[in-house]
Amino acid sequence: MRGRVCIFLRLGIVVGIACLILSAVSILYAQSTAPQINSQIRHTNGQSVVPFYEGWFEDADGRIHVSYGYVNLNLQETLDISVGPNNAISPGSLDQGQPTHFMPGHQKGVFTVMLPRERSDTEINWTLSSRGTTMSVPSNLDPLYQIEGLVTHGGSFPGNRPPVLRFAPQGLPAQGPTGLIMETEIEVVVDNEVSLDVWMTDDGLPGQFDPLYVRSLQVSQRQRRGRQLSVTWSKYRGSGTVNFTDPSPPIEQDKAHTTVTFTEPGEYMLRVLASDGSGLNGCCWTNGYIKAIVE
Repeated sequence: MRGRVCIFLRLGIVVGIACLILSAVSILYAQSTAPQINSQIRHTNGQSVVPFYEGWFEDADGRIHVSYGYVNLNLQETLDISVGPNNAISPGSLDQGQPTHFMPGHQKGVFTVMLPRERSDTEINWTLSSRGTTMSVPSNLDPLYQIEGLVTHGGSFPGNRPPVLRFAPQGLPAQGPTGLIMETEIEVVVDNEVSLDVWMTDDGLPGQFDPLYVRSLQVSQRQRRGRQLSVTWSKYRGSGTVNFTDPSPPIEQDKAHTTVTFTEPGEYMLRVLASDGSGLNGCCWTNGYIKAIVE
């Protein structure tokens, strides 16, 4: 009997271990088939793009805007998804200013959608389909999603506001994620270099701070060692390759200059991101967009 009991016990242990292994394999398989969104993206290519809702804010006229970014789950590969069923905003027109060119990693505060004044509680959905995966993210106007830094007190830096961006020294100003589209389209020939100039001013906040002091001390005690203003150019829409001589040119006397060339004819849009160095989690950045017709 003892021999049989031992056999049964051993069989039970083996079966139990086998079940645990099968369960673990099933869990790992289920996790591997679901999109993983985290800061440790390990795939160089072959992955999809996920739309990302950043939050909402109210402008000076009382209009509500919802802000979106995205996560390209690749370390190196860029993807292009044309406006249509695979890249759509709803309700309303499928095209509401979203990007069609997706750079690797997590890109924050890329564009905004303004809600209708008469229906300011409208839920906006951005749907992206790529590599066999379709994901849609709705806007949420809960107070928890309000981007307070763009509305009242500058997030973690009281009084801080987004930088002011212009496409001409005395041109129309843009301030905040909604940004500005340059009124005049650029007309250029393939492989011909064209200048890109922007003018940027800021309130001087928060200045350059020592990150070691950010969490442990009050704002007034943080060490500031100068400003961290920057502008960064990127392709936003278009079929061909876009090459900038310097995608992050220096700002000298409030002006940043670079040049760009296009490898294929077509319609393009470029994005310029103006930042004061405080990050894109609450404040402060400004978007600018330029349309280009390449012949």
